[in-house]
Amino acid sequence: MPQRKQPVRLGRYTNLAGKKPAPSEQKARPRRKRKVKILQRRYMAPVVWFLRLSWPRRIGVVFGLGALVLVLIAVVTYITFARDISDPQRLMNLNNTGIVLMDMNGKPFYTVGRAEHRVMVPLSDISKNMQDALIASEDKDFYKHGGFDLLSILRAAVTGVGGGSTLTQQLAKNTLLNDQKTLLRKWQELVMSVAIEQTYSKDQILDFYLNSVYFGDNTFGIKDAANTYFGVQPKDLTLAQSAMLVGLLPAPSAYSPITGNKTYAKERQTTVLSRMVTNGYITEAQKTDALNTQLTYAPQTNPPDGQAPHFAQAVLAQLVNQFGEEQALRSGYQVTTTLNLDTQKIVQDSMAANMPNINRNGGTNAAAIVIDPKNGDVRAYIGSADWNNAQWGRVDMVQAARQPGSSFKPIYYSAALGDGVITASSMWKDELTDFGGGYVPLDADRLWHGTVSTRSAIAMSLNVPSVKIMQKFGINNAIQAAKNLGITTIDSSKQYGLSLALGSAEVPLQQMTNAYAAFANQGQQYPVTYITSVKDKFGHTIYTPNNQPKQAASKNGAYLISNILSDNNARAPMFGNSLTISGHTVAVKTGTTNDNRDAWTIGYTPTVAMGVWVGNNDNAPMANGGVGMAGPIWRNAMTKMLSGTPNIPFIQPSSIVERTVCYSNGGLALRPGSGTYTEYFMAGALPTNTCTPTPIMIQVCNLQTQQVESIDESTYNSTAYSKDLTKCPQKVSVCDLSSGQVVSITKDQYNSNPSAYSTDTTNCQKPPAPSSQTPAMVTVCNLTTTPPSKTSITQDQYNSAPPGTYTIDLSKCSTSSTGSQTTP
Repeated sequence: MPQRKQPVRLGRYTNLAGKKPAPSEQKARPRRKRKVKILQRRYMAPVVWFLRLSWPRRIGVVFGLGALVLVLIAVVTYITFARDISDPQRLMNLNNTGIVLMDMNGKPFYTVGRAEHRVMVPLSDISKNMQDALIASEDKDFYKHGGFDLLSILRAAVTGVGGGSTLTQQLAKNTLLNDQKTLLRKWQELVMSVAIEQTYSKDQILDFYLNSVYFGDNTFGIKDAANTYFGVQPKDLTLAQSAMLVGLLPAPSAYSPITGNKTYAKERQTTVLSRMVTNGYITEAQKTDALNTQLTYAPQTNPPDGQAPHFAQAVLAQLVNQFGEEQALRSGYQVTTTLNLDTQKIVQDSMAANMPNINRNGGTNAAAIVIDPKNGDVRAYIGSADWNNAQWGRVDMVQAARQPGSSFKPIYYSAALGDGVITASSMWKDELTDFGGGYVPLDADRLWHGTVSTRSAIAMSLNVPSVKIMQKFGINNAIQAAKNLGITTIDSSKQYGLSLALGSAEVPLQQMTNAYAAFANQGQQYPVTYITSVKDKFGHTIYTPNNQPKQAASKNGAYLISNILSDNNARAPMFGNSLTISGHTVAVKTGTTNDNRDAWTIGYTPTVAMGVWVGNNDNAPMANGGVGMAGPIWRNAMTKMLSGTPNIPFIQPSSIVERTVCYSNGGLALRPGSGTYTEYFMAGALPTNTCTPTPIMIQVCNLQTQQVESIDESTYNSTAYSKDLTKCPQKVSVCDLSSGQVVSITKDQYNSNPSAYSTDTTNCQKPPAPSSQTPAMVTVCNLTTTPPSKTSITQDQYNSAPPGTYTIDLSKCSTSSTGSQTTP
């Protein structure tokens, strides 16, 4: 008979006798692990419970929990927006539209939109054409649904066409929520639409929508739209006008017939009219008549000029790109920008002061931008000299691509220097050169300057050496250097040829100036920044930039080009002091294109970079170029911006060394001498050639001989010589009357006994010996007569006369004077 297995529940009684198990049967009881298992069981219990359920029950639990979460979200959302829903003014958000732009110090300088309370237009004062066009196009079942249309939502989800939102949902999205395309936001929108439907009638909701919806061109609500586009009241809108306005709603900026694409606008009008026919609001004939109606648009008033209108437009474009046009304009954003109004005024004043000179020389427009190299912040921005000019005032020349001329040279010079392809002392022949294909560039002054160094070539902006450097460095390498510095308009697929060396490719002023800003910041470049922070209508910060720099150029290349461009002496032969800022180390480069069609000046210090463009929008030639047209604006503004600030030199990297080189060949000087100067090099890219300079001769006092000598300065030894010539007595050549010889004596020796010497070294001879019969006679100059006269006296008379009576230096007597003869 098989033995039955003992039930598990009886196992607890199997050892009642207290018999200990054998050692081999004993097991350790790790209490800690047991506690972990208990905790695991406790937390895993719900999971275990869920897994033990049947599939139908599992599905039911999931749906139940999901429904609970949706209900909770709905309750929280309703509680959050209950006050806004109950107040029509808050619901429509009428007093929170617009944007305020402030400079870096919090000073407002530009506003767009409206922030004031506005009176609603009653539905009865809105054209029936407008109401029908809106419903037919955007929500044909508006008067049938309870806030949302499930079939429309499903159709939009399946087909991907349309948003599936009712007018009520759009109202909730526009006024209460945001434009995020998430399931949570969509569920909140649906909940809010139901709440709105429960609070207001259909006509009220339609009225709210028409009074709050964004129609583009800074217009909110039907009243503004009717007046801005057509100059009429809402009640007077025709069928053609109404269809045009409704057609704008999906993308107001793109479809605007005033500032957008007119073709798109017409297509959208046609779509709206077709839907009105389909939904029975108008006939096909009415549609045709409306399409054939020539719409006349109201004259557009200029937006507020502000103090920096082009900069404001650039900021608004960034906001629209980041947040969407309607959200940006509806949310009451307060934007702190990087602009410095004080700097902006300095640049504006400098530009205005130079415009008469620009006009006299055939120019009409100018643009300028100031960038902080340390963070990329834009401190000043002028897109054109006259915002209100009807022809070109609104064109932003800071962003327009123009030929930079010679201001492009530092882009590839810096890269070639940083790569060691050339050095600052490399020599180039500035001479008539045919580079092939008939390309024979000339220098701006139409002269040839012979053999010049790299430093002189770029400082004096010589074209032939620059083309040779481009040829040596490589066009593709130059294009890559430009791209590294953030220049996006130069395309390597285009065949620029060697003319690229002289700035034949088109580049925007902003990109060129920020490239120079990288040179100012040891090769590190920040993205150009307009906005510091954005706050919403509740004062919450919703955006701050997170700009990170990139190494756009090597430290060595950035320093070497900055050192050259700030060398006033190297620039002086061509430009004099026209670009010098007294008391400050400032790097600067000009640029001029053929026929002076574009004039540039871009310069910088470690703290500020400024670029200026002058020219004509229609590319007409001018009578002057970069230094004469853009230079004065740049210099005046930079002088004022740097006034009162300390001079900050460019930081020299440890890998840059100083060496003495010769002017003659740019080689390393074997010893100091004349014709040399100090140049800067990368330690690993020194000149391979050498030179022996002409010795520099200096006068010194030989401490041993007490004689003044001329020696080679390189042989000077302070123990043997002194540069203090007073340490050697000053000597003169005189005739020693006692010996009749020319000798050198000190001035003190001569002054103490002038009768013993004569300065007449030409007739120097020993006096004759005295006769025994006749007293020795000497010819002297009698200094007591007027004028002094020659006379003959005895030697005894001469010796016994008081000092100053006679002198044997006959040159002190007039040659015509014979004097009297005195006999003994």
